[in-house]
Amino acid sequence: MNPAKNIIVIGGPTASGKTSLSIRLAKELNCPILSADSRQFYSEMNIGTAKPNAKELAQADHYFIGTKSIHEAYTVGDYEKESLELCTELFKKHKTLILVGGSGLFIDALTVGLNKFPFVPEDVKLEVQELYEKNGLNYIQEKLKKEDPEYHAIVDLQNPARIMRALTITTSTDKTFSYYRNQELPIRSFQSKYFALDWERTSLYNRINDRVDQMMLNGLYEEAEGLYTNRKLAALQTVGYQELFKAMEQKISLEDAIELIKRNTRRYAKRQMTWLRRESKYILLQTNNDQTIEKAAHEILNYIR
Repeated sequence: MNPAKNIIVIGGPTASGKTSLSIRLAKELNCPILSADSRQFYSEMNIGTAKPNAKELAQADHYFIGTKSIHEAYTVGDYEKESLELCTELFKKHKTLILVGGSGLFIDALTVGLNKFPFVPEDVKLEVQELYEKNGLNYIQEKLKKEDPEYHAIVDLQNPARIMRALTITTSTDKTFSYYRNQELPIRSFQSKYFALDWERTSLYNRINDRVDQMMLNGLYEEAEGLYTNRKLAALQTVGYQELFKAMEQKISLEDAIELIKRNTRRYAKRQMTWLRRESKYILLQTNNDQTIEKAAHEILNYIR
């Protein structure tokens, strides 16, 4: 790797051990960790987002963990700007930084940059939002397929926010979201190397199930209960909270809510792994237990030295 400025990207599905791996590397390399997990940005969401705990946070300097409020409007563009400014400062003291996350969009925002999209009027955003609320997810999926089949083929179709974002572009301009995505990207002043923990599916699913059970023991229901009045905020449209909100409204039982959290988390992890495996820039590190996570750390260190 370039000895001047380097970012080591640690990817992988949810519950794969990214936190422990990143801390292991940060201690070895004496460098800070930046989060690219869009759920962990929010100070009010702790248990359900699997943030690093106090002991883990004390082992290395962490950034973008609990730094925003669910009441703030925070976009991937905001993250690109703030993370680049932070990296400029951190590179004055460190030649290597570690970037950890489950969100490919936020990882790419820092490492390769975002395409510049046109301004979208607020009334267009509201119009597309109303289409979704009135007609449902399947409707906007089909609308995107018709208007921008290229982006439809690669976007996470279970993520309404991403679909609606693309539809606001096609609605407010005469060009597709894909047109703007395909524009030439800026050149970064640092080099990035990408690694991802690649789990055997059954082992990962068991790990996810166990983690959800532990989250419930740690007080996830009580955390969600405290956030219930804010349940319509964008930050809370996520697995782990939405299912519990339904239980609080007595639409489903608590037992069913817990099973749904496990199922939806497993599905999310599957989509993450599918995405990572088709991203050729990632070096996949075979993983099936905590011992192979430690082995992955050695592989990364050997690779970058």
